[in-house]
Amino acid sequence: MFSKRKFTVTALLSVLLILSLTFLLQGCAKTTKVVSGSGFPLQITDDLGRQVTIKEAPQRIVSLAPAVTETLFALGLGDKVVGVTNYCDYPAEAKTKPKIGGFSTPSAELVVAAKPDLVLATTINENYVPQLENAGLTVVVIESLNLPQVLENMRLIGQVTGASDAANNLTADMQKRIDSITTKVSGLPDEQKPAVYFEIWPDPLTTGGSKSFVNSLITMAGGKNIAGDVEQDWVNLSPEMVLARDPKVAILCHHGSSLQTVEQFKSRKGWEQVSAIKNNRIGLVSDENTVVRTGPRVVEGFEYIARLIHPDLIK
Repeated sequence: MFSKRKFTVTALLSVLLILSLTFLLQGCAKTTKVVSGSGFPLQITDDLGRQVTIKEAPQRIVSLAPAVTETLFALGLGDKVVGVTNYCDYPAEAKTKPKIGGFSTPSAELVVAAKPDLVLATTINENYVPQLENAGLTVVVIESLNLPQVLENMRLIGQVTGASDAANNLTADMQKRIDSITTKVSGLPDEQKPAVYFEIWPDPLTTGGSKSFVNSLITMAGGKNIAGDVEQDWVNLSPEMVLARDPKVAILCHHGSSLQTVEQFKSRKGWEQVSAIKNNRIGLVSDENTVVRTGPRVVEGFEYIARLIHPDLIK
């Protein structure tokens, strides 16, 4: 009905796994981080509610998430990174770092062998934390479920690595860019907040519900997610539901590759009357990692989404 290309269940599951590990992890309640002290030793409460003490500024760091890796390099800590996942591909220097496995399947043996002073993980790695701690490693677990938490976690990474000044400068710049958008859209009445369809996968139609990171991006950018009333992260929609909710804006973000072009989207049979198609309000995210990775580049994705939703307000 849509594209003649058929996508296997395995391929879809792979995409959902990759995206889940970057911005749709909802299994743990978000905790407010508590930082005791301004220097080292430093004690924090991480996003698993664990009390962690960092004795001194780490010199060898292992990252278990691409967003964390990007943050470390943005803070000027690339020379201290001694291990990254197979998916850590930005910046280019990250590709040269020793690999310790995948998102959900890091090799504890390789992590230990890297002899890190600090391991930065996400909640998907929860089951590995005891094993790493039993090996004598210091592990901090973080998770970002919305833009404010992205900035909070960047500042935390700065604190636990001794790079607070760099983290404060980075987040201040990001906050300024975020504020330039939110101040323009925050007072809009509901009727001026267009319905937005954010397509993660074309077959079956997959988008993010109210518990997804992308939902927070859409709402902060002054839009209304057409699946925002669904209390889950991943949502499979029927074509009839999309047509019934008539999105005014459509955003294509097919992780891994552009599975369909804007023209292919517009040519879907029976979709001619969708407002986004009729009015040519369709955007294709050229680099999905600016949206799905909760690192420094996510503000670029947020700005792109905001421009698509409110081109008259966001230049």
